[in-house]
Amino acid sequence: MSTNVTLTGRIGKDVDLRFLPSGKAVASFPLVTSRNKKDQDGNWSETETTWWQVSGFDTLAENIAESLSKGDAVIVVGRAYTETYKGRDGNERQSLKVEAYAVGPDLKRQSAKLSRTERAPGRSTAAADDPWATPGTDEPPF
Repeated sequence: MSTNVTLTGRIGKDVDLRFLPSGKAVASFPLVTSRNKKDQDGNWSETETTWWQVSGFDTLAENIAESLSKGDAVIVVGRAYTETYKGRDGNERQSLKVEAYAVGPDLKRQSAKLSRTERAPGRSTAAADDPWATPGTDEPPF
């Protein structure tokens, strides 16, 4: 089961950008969300900390990798779901995942300079720059 979510949090480590054999870009990063609560003495503390694994595809993936890094405050909109897997100890575990539709800087916590990136429709930048990605030939590009 999945549901649409909007999350605000910080990127837990640098964005991992990779490309599928089809040339489709995939960016992934851990996102930590938490709730801040004021105690009786007026001090703030983080509570309800949750880690999410976020993935974005195509142009979104490339823009995430070019624009964001560890520690950045972001807003993520996407489809949340749980994934079940077996841990190293053999026990079943669950991981919270988000397939992102949109990701951007959280301007409440930082400022950002935006720029438009022009790309040919339907092709990722890496595939356009990769001489090995040319279909129909087995010859090396040199």
